Amino acid sequence: PGSVRDARSPKHAMGKTYVQTICLRDGCVAEYVAYHADSWPAVVKSLSHVGITELKIYMSGAEKGAEGAQTRLVMVMQTTDGFDPAVDFAKHTNSSPVVAEWERRMKEFQVPAPEALGHEWWTEMEEVFDLSMQLETADSRTGYKAADAAEGM
Repeated sequence: PGSVRDARSPKHAMGKTYVQTICLRDGCVAEYVAYHADSWPAVVKSLSHVGITELKIYMSGAEKGAEGAQTRLVMVMQTTDGFDPAVDFAKHTNSSPVVAEWERRMKEFQVPAPEALGHEWWTEMEEVFDLSMQLETADSRTGYKAADAAEGM
């Protein structure tokens, strides 16, 4: 999928990167943040066990005072090479009753992003820029429409 970058170039560590987005329902930002500030140990251990090596969630929107905005979450996840979201998220959720309960509670806070396809909960995001990869080839290319910009100067 477009949101997965196989990070195997010499300058990158082995593994995959996934970036996904979802929205929060109105009125539950504080509780969602509180759960994640003190996550349940069984949940974080299970995530690690299925091959997630790093996971961060970022938030923007209504909680920052943007009137009429929906609170948006963006999850950035690093995994092992063998990680398969379709298989490993199910393994995670089914790893224990505690983890299943956490996932049930989190789902109550969430609503798919407006651009989500019918079957998606978290929507995959596509990478459009990677500074490291651009730097690796910077001396061998001119850049998209860079000649146009030079003409206008």
